[in-house]
Amino acid sequence: MSKRFEYVLNFGPHHPSTHGVMRLALSLFGEEVRACEPDIGYLHRGVEKIVENKRFLSIIPYIDRLDYLAPAIQEHAYVISIEKILKISVPKRALIIRTIFDELSRISSHIMAIGSLAYDLGCLSLFLYGFEEREKIMDIFERTTGRRMHISYYVPGGVFNDISDEITEMVRAFVDEIGFYIEAVEKLTLNNRIFEKRTRGIGIISSNMAMKYGISGVNLRASGISYDIRKLSSYGIYDLLEFEPITLTEGDCYARNKLRYLEMKQSLDIIRQSLNRLKPGMVFNSETFNERRKWPAFKKFDYPLFPLNGISLPKNIKIYSATESPRGEFGVHMFVEEADQFKPYRMHFKSPSFANIQILKSLLIGVKIPDINAIIGSLDFIMGCCDR
Repeated sequence: MSKRFEYVLNFGPHHPSTHGVMRLALSLFGEEVRACEPDIGYLHRGVEKIVENKRFLSIIPYIDRLDYLAPAIQEHAYVISIEKILKISVPKRALIIRTIFDELSRISSHIMAIGSLAYDLGCLSLFLYGFEEREKIMDIFERTTGRRMHISYYVPGGVFNDISDEITEMVRAFVDEIGFYIEAVEKLTLNNRIFEKRTRGIGIISSNMAMKYGISGVNLRASGISYDIRKLSSYGIYDLLEFEPITLTEGDCYARNKLRYLEMKQSLDIIRQSLNRLKPGMVFNSETFNERRKWPAFKKFDYPLFPLNGISLPKNIKIYSATESPRGEFGVHMFVEEADQFKPYRMHFKSPSFANIQILKSLLIGVKIPDINAIIGSLDFIMGCCDR
């Protein structure tokens, strides 16, 4: 043992702190990381290739399963791309409902991110408290769509069905009753000396490093850069609401966790503003699809559906649309060629989780082994979105 040498440690893919199936090949000198090589692809399902053989409406359930903690926001990005191409105007009530569901998804995802980071550092209580609040959001989704996670609720032109007064009251009750969890986050993380020592000054991402690696979302705003798709390229009713992107300057694990906490409180305020604007009206622009037909089983309900042969887009069209997911900018690149206008010729998804993982090559250099858990947990990536 008198000789000084480096050795390689495989961190994952079985390790629970990798937040999915990912392997880090770490070159260690004692307890210090000298090199890191992220190895992804264990969860690869070829979604981008699968959807190229699906009609446009059939793609929506596949998008749900990329970032499975925030499916509604990804659906939003996809339907926006079709609405831009076909110049579909979405009814205001549908836009408000989308905004509410987007922010509920953001809160649900941040609950998991904060709880997982605390759990990685030894605090199980907050993780369990978060699940109780998250179940309330899942109940709202289930009562509206019949599904708890992969809701397949957004469609080009609006949403699949309206929300009842009962669901509206469920949302109001959730917003009013989540105060206990907010206080728990403050006590167990933000004002906890053990958590602070494990996260302050750890995994610092400078603004230059964040821009170099193309990071977006919380990880970017925690480094002092105010970049939020909801403000820069407004969608839904965000342009009508009073809010500003929250930024911090420290760029460490503590700042990223604190920013998610602050964004949860901001999302609650956005939901309140949206509920106050919610008025009766249409939730689907049926006039855009004048050639639609009705399935025989639905004739007695007179329910408007899309054309039986599906949506067709113009020839040789290219489009990019993006929304602000809890992990950053989620984008949809779609190309349609002349040969088949009922399916995309090529489709590519811009994954914020992919960029968050690539920065580990630089971010982990020089840190100690126990700090790896804190850094990975604070970056909050989802392997389903990264591998696609």
